[in-house]
Amino acid sequence: MFLWPFFKRRRRERSIARVFLPAAGKQVVIPFKSFSLIIIFLLLLLNAYFFLRSDIFLVKNLDFAFEELADEALVRQKIAEQVLARSIIFLDTTEVASTILAEFPTVREVSIARQIPDRLKITVSVRQPLAIVEDERGGRYLIDKEGLFFREAGQEKIPVVKLPEGVVGEIGKVVSEQSVLSYLRTLELVAEKGFKAQGLYLHPSSIELRLVKTKVWLSAETDIEYQLEVLSQILKRYKVSGQTPRSVDLRFARPVVRL
Repeated sequence: MFLWPFFKRRRRERSIARVFLPAAGKQVVIPFKSFSLIIIFLLLLLNAYFFLRSDIFLVKNLDFAFEELADEALVRQKIAEQVLARSIIFLDTTEVASTILAEFPTVREVSIARQIPDRLKITVSVRQPLAIVEDERGGRYLIDKEGLFFREAGQEKIPVVKLPEGVVGEIGKVVSEQSVLSYLRTLELVAEKGFKAQGLYLHPSSIELRLVKTKVWLSAETDIEYQLEVLSQILKRYKVSGQTPRSVDLRFARPVVRL
């Protein structure tokens, strides 16, 4: 009867297994149950990592959606080289898109969507020419609304801008001249506002916009969008009275309208 507490205590002590690890000359006691759970968790993580790296998740199929692009075949090939037989889970799609944008200036955007387990859906958008830019050497380049020279011009029927003296065009270069940027912004806004432009001419500090029956002068140093909004209001006001201005000059504090 007096031995029962002794055996009960010994049984309880034996049921608690421990792992002893040497650390800085001391022994660290880790309960065996906690140590086992850590090992099992690490093994599960390692197993999941190798599973996701297995052939099941290698990119095998590509679905392309292209806008009209002269270099489509080359872009397809380059993207395929970058993604095929690589893990769809660990694939850096941002890096792939950046590589394509750097190598093909005509491409504006590359969107890559994963479809587990082995398919990518790739959408390629191209730059739209806003004007042809001509430099003093006679080089002609297509330029978009961002001011990027993205390829040599052909026979496109779009406005032509002449670069200032000393400025040379180059594919992949972004134009920095404020007058040219103002011109491009004007082209974009004229289309958005629904004006029927017959011509748009760039001058040192102003822009000449020729509508069907009205010649408009804009300041290249003032907000173009605001000036076009003022122009729209002026034309609407005169349209109500059955008149069409011959010219509107918005380069001054107050618009100058001639009938």
